[in-house]
Amino acid sequence: MKKPVITEPATGPDWDSIRPRYEDLSVNLVALADEYGVAWQTLAIYAARHGWAMRKTLRTPVQKAADLVSSQLMPSRLASRLKRLIAREIEAIEGETLEDRPAVERERDARRLASLVRSLETLNEIKARKDKQEGNGNGERATSEDLSAELERRFALFHATGETGGVSGQSEPGGKTVAH
Repeated sequence: MKKPVITEPATGPDWDSIRPRYEDLSVNLVALADEYGVAWQTLAIYAARHGWAMRKTLRTPVQKAADLVSSQLMPSRLASRLKRLIAREIEAIEGETLEDRPAVERERDARRLASLVRSLETLNEIKARKDKQEGNGNGERATSEDLSAELERRFALFHATGETGGVSGQSEPGGKTVAH
């Protein structure tokens, strides 16, 4: 079975005049397509086939985080919203009698509530990991400072014993080897 060959219509919109406006991200794609009497999907497919610049801009992690903050989707706010939603769902379930609703609807409510609780748990886990990573960052700095101090101590000890000194094989408390 042969694949159908897709051909460009002989007459149609003036693609050369559309291109600069298509590549301008401030122009709405749907409005642009409507203006030239084509579907936005047709416009996007034509642009892709002819190598026009992509309209989607790639965002960095910093930009994504800024978007979350600006859209008020910070984890603490999301957690508060989820808690309120769960409370409303529980109140609605408690306000109904078992005879009022069929078992299918009660099962749907239970699944929706379980899904909300899992979402809240996941959000709390993400927050805990983030807090732990931020805590580890401070701990690594302290460990780095401790390591620097330990190296300075060992170099001083090595320098004091002379460059011909060796390692005795005896360990200090904490598993540290003493140089002679």
